[in-house]
Parts: sequence; C-alpha cells; structure tokens
Amino acid sequence: MKKEEAKKRIEELRHLLERHRVLYHVHDNPEISDEVYDSLIKELASLEEIFPEYLNNLSPTRRVGGDPISKFQKVSHTFRQWSFDNVFSYEELLDWEERNVTLLKKKDINKKPSYVAELKIDGLKVVLTYEKGILIRAATRGNGEIGEDITENIKTVKSIPLILSKSVSIIVIGEAWIRHQDLEKINKERVSLGLQLYANTRNLAAGTLRQLDPKVVARRNIRIYAYDIEGGNYKTQEEELNTLKEFGFLVNKDWKYCKSLEEVQKFYDAWTKKRGNEDYGIDGVVVKINERELWDALGFTAKSPRGGIAYKFPATESSAKLLDIKVQVGRTGAITPVAMLEPTLLAGSVVSRATLHNEDEIKRLDIKIGDTVALRKAGDVIPEIFSVFKELRPKNAKPFAMPKNCPSCGSFLKRINIGKELSAALYCLNKSCPAKHLEGLIHFVSKKGMNIEGLGEKIIETFHEIGLITDQASIYDLKKEDIEPLEGFGEKSAENIIKSIETSKNVPLNRFLYSLGIHHVGEETAKDLARHFGTLENIIKASFDELANVSGVGEKVGESVIEFFKEKKNKELINKLLKHISIESIQKKTGGKLNGKTFVITGTLPTLSREEAKEIIEANGGHVVGSVSSKTDYLLAGENAGSKLGEAKKYNIKIISEQELLEMI
Repeated sequence: MKKEEAKKRIEELRHLLERHRVLYHVHDNPEISDEVYDSLIKELASLEEIFPEYLNNLSPTRRVGGDPISKFQKVSHTFRQWSFDNVFSYEELLDWEERNVTLLKKKDINKKPSYVAELKIDGLKVVLTYEKGILIRAATRGNGEIGEDITENIKTVKSIPLILSKSVSIIVIGEAWIRHQDLEKINKERVSLGLQLYANTRNLAAGTLRQLDPKVVARRNIRIYAYDIEGGNYKTQEEELNTLKEFGFLVNKDWKYCKSLEEVQKFYDAWTKKRGNEDYGIDGVVVKINERELWDALGFTAKSPRGGIAYKFPATESSAKLLDIKVQVGRTGAITPVAMLEPTLLAGSVVSRATLHNEDEIKRLDIKIGDTVALRKAGDVIPEIFSVFKELRPKNAKPFAMPKNCPSCGSFLKRINIGKELSAALYCLNKSCPAKHLEGLIHFVSKKGMNIEGLGEKIIETFHEIGLITDQASIYDLKKEDIEPLEGFGEKSAENIIKSIETSKNVPLNRFLYSLGIHHVGEETAKDLARHFGTLENIIKASFDELANVSGVGEKVGESVIEFFKEKKNKELINKLLKHISIESIQKKTGGKLNGKTFVITGTLPTLSREEAKEIIEANGGHVVGSVSSKTDYLLAGENAGSKLGEAKKYNIKIISEQELLEMI
C-alpha cells in the first residue's frame, strides 16, 4: 500500500472506530460485534506499525495503555474544583431554596429557579481538559486546586473521547465508576491471591485510576459519566448535559428536569427505593439550579457553590467506639482482626463487629483500642472501619499488636508467599488447628456448599462444642433424638434440620468441591473443575498439568487441589462422605436449546432462587451474566424486575418466565 493510500485508510479507520465507540459506550447501541471492532483495531495497529509517521497518541490503538510511570505529576486546575454541601431531609432542601431565593431578591432577581436532579454516583471525580477538541490532560480533583495528572490512564477509558466532534476548548467534569460485578470479579481474583480486597466500587475506581501502569487500567472496565462543562456559553444545565452527549461523552440518562423541589423529592424517593438495582453505587441526588444566570448570580460560599446541593440517601456510614480487637482464624488459616464495637445503627441494622482486614490495615489506620472510629458497609455486606477520629482518642487508648501465635492451637503465625507477593494476612499453617476445623464445618454447610438450612454458624459451634459433630461426615449421622432435647430446640426444629440434611445428600459436583474448602477453589473455580472433569474421581486422579491447563484454574489452584487430595485425612473424610452423599455431574449438555445461550436473571422467581435458576441454566449449556447487553439472548424475569427489564426491551431481548425456562430444558 502506498503512503497516501495508507494515510487515507488510517484516517478512515480512526473515524469509523470513533463512531462505533460512541454507539457502544455512549448510546449503548452497538451496530457491530466486539470481534468486528477488534479486527478493525488490529488493521489500524498494523498500518500504524508499517507507517509510524502517521501514529499519534490520540489513535484508538493507544487505549490499550502505555508504559508504566514512576509517580504522578501534580497539576493546577484552571478552575477551582468545588464540592457540594449536603442535606439529608426535604426540610433542609427547602431551607436551601429559601436561602437562595432570599439572596437573589437582594440582587434584584425575582425569578424562582427550576432544577435538574442528577444521580450522585459514588465514584471518583475527574477533570478533563480539551484544547481545540483534543484531550490534552486528565486530572484527579485532589484538594480542589491541585490534582494529579492521570492522562495516560484516562486515555484507556473507552467512554471518554480523545477528540471531540467539534473543535472547542473546554473543561469537562465527570465521575469515574466501575460496576458491582467487576468489583466482585476483581475481588475474587484478589482472594485467590491472598491480597486485600477493595471495599466498594468507589475504592476500586479510585485505586484503578491511580495505578502507575496504564495497562492495568485498560484491563479494568472503568467508565466515566460526564456531567458539567467549565467554559463556553451555556444557558442551562439541561443544555450542558445534552451538549456533552453530542460531543461523544457518556452521560447518565437518569437525570430529570424539575419545575419545583416537590418534583425533586419524587425523583429522590423513587431512587431511594431502586438505587440498589443499578450497576454502580449511588449515594444521593445532586440538585442543581438549571438557569446558569441564577447559578452565577448566587456565586460560592467559602467551600461550595450555592446553586447546587447533594441530597444524600439515608446513611450507610456511622461512628462507634472501639471496645476491643480480637482475631479469628479462617478455614484456610488466615488470621483476621475483628473490631468489637459499641452497638450502632448502620444501614438499617445494629452492628457490633467490623473487619479490620489485616495487620497492615491496622497500622495504616493507626487504630487503638478505645478510639472512636468511622465505619461503613463494605460492599453493602460486611461492616469495616475506614478512619479514626484521633482528636477523640482517650489518654488510656491501647495499641494493638497481632499475636505471634495462633489463638486456637498456639502454632507460630507467618505470612506466606502467594505468587510473587507476600500475603497481607498472617496464616496458621497447622493443618490440625481446631479453629480452622470449625470454620471448615461452617463453610461445608453454607448455602453455596452443601446448603444445609438450619445449621447456621452458632448451631454448628454448639454442636461441635458438645461433641455432637466432629467432622463434616458426622453431620450425616445426626438423628432427630440427638437434637430435640437440646436447649432452644424442639420437635419441629429438629425435624427441619434432619430434613435439610437429607435433602443435601444429592449435590452437584461443583457445590461438593466448594464445600470441601480447598484453598483457592471458590464457587466459579469449582464449576470450571466440575465441567472439565465431570466426576470427582477424575479430579482426584488428575495430574498437575491437567489441572493447571483447565481454563479458569491455573497453577496455584492446581497445586492446591493436588495437595488437598494427597492428604490422608482428606481422603478418609471424602470416603466417609461418599457413604452418605450422591454427587451429580454438571457437565454441559450439547445440542440443547440453552447451549451457548446467554441469560440475565432479574426479580424474584416464583419457586426458584436465583442461584438455583443459574445452576439449571449452566447445567444445560447456558451462561449467566450480571447485566443486559446486545449479546444477551434471554432475560429470565420474576416480580420486581427493575431496570434490567427496560434494558432488555430496548435491545429486543426475549423475556421469559421461570415456567418458560423449565419448558426449554
């Protein structure tokens, strides 16, 4: 190909790829498959390699990430980056409006404002600077005046245009976020590596954009909602949002023009109920005066614009006094420090315990017994401490040191090598540690394991303490007359436990594998192993190479599986269990209607739990994902289906009921 032909082809490819980027990441309406898009990228990269004189940093091929940097450079913002004041009730919102109207009247402006209500995304603020339509810099908010240059990382984010559709010089403000399902996926990987987990999607988004290696950012599915323009002549906030979409930015579709605060309150009430249905974290509603002239006339306080306010949802964070720190031993031997708190209300429930993760986290927080601490729900499930009010620290506050020996068996604790990294947690390496044994029993009966209802953590502890159960197999020796005489039990509760134990005797291979508590074998890895090998016998006989080469497994899992089945006591346990349990294969069926089909499950199904429906689909060759896209084949919908139902209708995806699913297999 001649140079002029190559130049023309390169320009055409870049223009085409940008068009399809906008269709996919902004309008959520892809016209071509990922495979076709990737092939166009491949062709462009090939031409740029042959004709490097036409390569530039704004090419779509540069989104894969450049070379790592040693540190982030500090940059000064052209406009100070303010943060909004907060209100927590409708009365406070009305007070805010009254203050603004009074101030406007003092300026001889008698016009009452209208509003735009936008979802307050729980992410990381980013500042994007464009000169003549070209992205020249991206930065974090920092302290509002100085941030950090994250340009190379932002270039990997496909929802951000590198070149605008118009040659304008503007500064765009956005919120970087990441999906809940991506958080779960990344945390599963970190669990298998023994690394500290990200507490929520906000922490993951912030941690990702502050990676020194842009290639790490490129691998994570960061998205950015644009919501504000600094510079330019825009009369309303509505106009700004529409302009951002025209320029090729991703703009959250769930904003609303409101004539009054009554309409804002309706918007707020609706999203208070359904905020948990979205792929991203939402912690409130941002209310902005729509008219730019009124916004400008109101100006700023010392720290915030008067024309906007953050109307926060009911608190998911709280404070409490730290009474003590205890350590617990997990089934893998990991030692976790647990904070014992004065009971406090958090996200609608009373909590008295919170995780401190590991020794490094305690040092980072500089936490002492007696401190007043701030806590939140980590991933909306487990409370965690995230800061300390040192100004409230009492004189008799006691420092905490992790024990050198296991609190259960007395064995020496140590960090272990996990890949190329040293684990953040200390481990008890005694294979006969009683605490590890008890945690193994609790794990065995859990919902994702043998799913024995009625045998919760406290009951397992009690039964173990009085010698009623000694190992996993002994659970199947329990009789009604063993349980009924115990304090707190009766005939009915004893019958229910025995019935649940009987039900668990028929179990899919993947759940049985998971229940054994093999190190590094989580829910998904257990499925990968079960599908590949088909039977427990095949897994036990498998060589290291056979295990390590299974998709989704790898060397660490292979080593762990080999070691587990090599131990004499584990062999004996499995032999005892197999006298009671019938293991079902979950190998995929081929040629059926579900083979190769992708499903999304939403709402409450009539008889099946979501987990049961997922198992049925996967056992018949289907694949279950968390969010709707153009590649989804079916939406399995129950009551209160939420936003996914609307997404499915938009893509013309077939919506089926539980009964229709069962008729398909």
